[in-house]
Amino acid sequence: MSFHLVAETVRQRRTVYSFRPEPLPQELIEELLESACHVPNHKHTEPWRIVVVRGDAIERLADLRVELQRRRAEKDGKPLGNLGLFRAEVSQAAAVVYVVQVAADDEKRRQEDYASCMMVAYALQLVAWEQGVGARWNTGQLTRGALVREFLALGADEEVTCCLLLGYPAEVPPNWSHRPLEEVTRYIE
Repeated sequence: MSFHLVAETVRQRRTVYSFRPEPLPQELIEELLESACHVPNHKHTEPWRIVVVRGDAIERLADLRVELQRRRAEKDGKPLGNLGLFRAEVSQAAAVVYVVQVAADDEKRRQEDYASCMMVAYALQLVAWEQGVGARWNTGQLTRGALVREFLALGADEEVTCCLLLGYPAEVPPNWSHRPLEEVTRYIE
């Protein structure tokens, strides 16, 4: 694979916020996941587990998203907001892919495994983008709490690192301006 191809994919990838109603073929999802799991992984622990939510389960997850927002608003004493928007955030996705980490007892190993799980999530975004599939990274309410754990049927040693809402983009947002490299880079010689 050419460096230019990888570099171009990294630069062109966008976070997609709205999806077309077309489903993603099972074969495509499997191909994306297979590619994404070829990331660096300290001691080859492969600590990630993938949970794919699709079909009718998407609507159940959308219901859960609304319930999570209701509970948050009640806890914070704030207005509910437009629950239809919270529902649509999930229901328009063709699939929601959860990257789950099997939590090691050792803290250093746990950190290394977390990094590998996040690399799976990023690799998934890149290979999806190359296939015309958009993704929206989420580490918010859809990834936390007892209701989410129950929905995903997580084991006691499993933790959600993030989820990615996937689908064919309805629109592609423009690129946002990044800080100049000089502001974020330091060389030691």
